[in-house]
Amino acid sequence: MTTPLPISLFPFLLLIPAICLSFCHANSNLLYIQSEREALLNFKNHLIDPSNRLSSWVKGGDCCKWIGVVCHNSIGHVNELHLAPLSEPDGFAPYAEWEAYYNSLLGGKINPSLLELKHLSSLDLSNNNFSSIHIPKFFGLLEGLTYLNLSDAKFQGAIPHNLGNLSKLQYLDLGGNDLKSKSLQWVSGLAPLQYLDLSSADLYKANDRVHVTFKLPSLLELYLSDCGLEDVPSSIGVNSSKSLGCS
Repeated sequence: MTTPLPISLFPFLLLIPAICLSFCHANSNLLYIQSEREALLNFKNHLIDPSNRLSSWVKGGDCCKWIGVVCHNSIGHVNELHLAPLSEPDGFAPYAEWEAYYNSLLGGKINPSLLELKHLSSLDLSNNNFSSIHIPKFFGLLEGLTYLNLSDAKFQGAIPHNLGNLSKLQYLDLGGNDLKSKSLQWVSGLAPLQYLDLSSADLYKANDRVHVTFKLPSLLELYLSDCGLEDVPSSIGVNSSKSLGCS
């Protein structure tokens, strides 16, 4: 005959599944955080960093404490990457300041390991020196982005149309690069977009530019200077409560 368990043991037995679930969840998060750290290190290893600006990015370190990395939640997932360089000195700055500035510019290649950052919502690579590469097409797979700033980073070539897959994007700045686009139809998928800067992009052949950009429901600011356009008015009324400034 089986001896019944003391009643006092039942609460403890009920706790065992909860403890196991908590442990498994914590272990899963730890593995995920490790994968994010490895992704950032792979990203770093393909960059050119003359001033060693990313020296804090070391194996085994807490990536949430690395320069340019922002983690917003208690678990520590990477939400933002802000990798713009030092502010550009003024024209009267000594040579040493200009040298430090140019050495702070990141370059090289952009590794698709960024796709491992599943919680990434903000990416800023502006004002760096990616002079030999196009905007990576895999950026269109970073579906959680709400903010993307690639301005004045010396990207070149065609704007990848799959940026139109970033359906949560609210801010997109591609200004100041050597870019071109034959159509802006890809922009039509960015319904939440509030800010769009395509300054200096060659849009001469983009005959749909007015129809697409001025129909975006949330757009508040639009910049199209030096885009080879002759028919863009100084401002376009969108509705009774907002207008677009086109400079």
